[in-house]
Amino acid sequence: MSEKTEQQTEAAVVEPPKEIAKRQSPAQKFRMQVYQTAGSLLSSWVGDDKAREAAGRLSVALAASASSARKPDDFFDCTPESVARVIATSALTGIMPSTGAASLAYAIPRRPRKGEQPQLQYMLSHRGINALANRAGLHMLAIPISYSDEIEVAESGEVKVKSIDIDNPPMREDELRGVLVQVKRMSNGAIVATGWVAKKLILERRQGSDGYKFAEQNEYAKDSDPWHKWFVEMAMKTAMHYAISRGWCVIDDTEAVRALSADVADDIIDAESTPVKRVGGIVEAMRKEFE
Repeated sequence: MSEKTEQQTEAAVVEPPKEIAKRQSPAQKFRMQVYQTAGSLLSSWVGDDKAREAAGRLSVALAASASSARKPDDFFDCTPESVARVIATSALTGIMPSTGAASLAYAIPRRPRKGEQPQLQYMLSHRGINALANRAGLHMLAIPISYSDEIEVAESGEVKVKSIDIDNPPMREDELRGVLVQVKRMSNGAIVATGWVAKKLILERRQGSDGYKFAEQNEYAKDSDPWHKWFVEMAMKTAMHYAISRGWCVIDDTEAVRALSADVADDIIDAESTPVKRVGGIVEAMRKEFE
């Protein structure tokens, strides 16, 4: 081997990271930053051993999150840190974002304030919350009650349903009276707890949602705000969160608690639909490379 060839080989071995980074495409740089940040988050959440196990699902989580976004351009314009948090949560729990009515979780870009870069948020559906409860050996049944249904309150304060108008379930806010949550043990079907979540409590929690308030002030946002599009489903989910917070349904494993903490559905607004100028088609290149 000539002296020149040896020098070239040695230079290749000790090539500085900055030089390697220069050769990476925008998508590779984005992916690398997201994976590194997600790995650090996993280690800080659950320790190195569990983090290594979950890290094997990061690529699947990233692909699922990217494909589930309603607006892919907004997804790739999100901060790498926020994307890392979503895929770390997904990889840890195994509950991946997707689309459609049967989804357990969603990944939604949100712009905190006008002019700021969007951030990706992890949103569990009420089905996703129940999936976490199932892992704890419990199952929650959230029953939306309308004003045409008959209920009674026992001396103990327990609410019981006497009859349900199954042909006319509540579909809108003005038709919902409240949500009855029943928690059962999956092993034997025994009822662990039954609780009533009044509509007043649900509306109070909705008022704390930045997403809902933003949509109230901006008509176009109502088309994507979950409280305006799926009020009854959001009411059911809020009731299930309430049941967990009150101890009716105990979910205490690390992975589930992390997902519940990350679930900010009550505070989500989609990234603004105004066009963002992207230099050199970087976002489009990233999309193609991830596909």
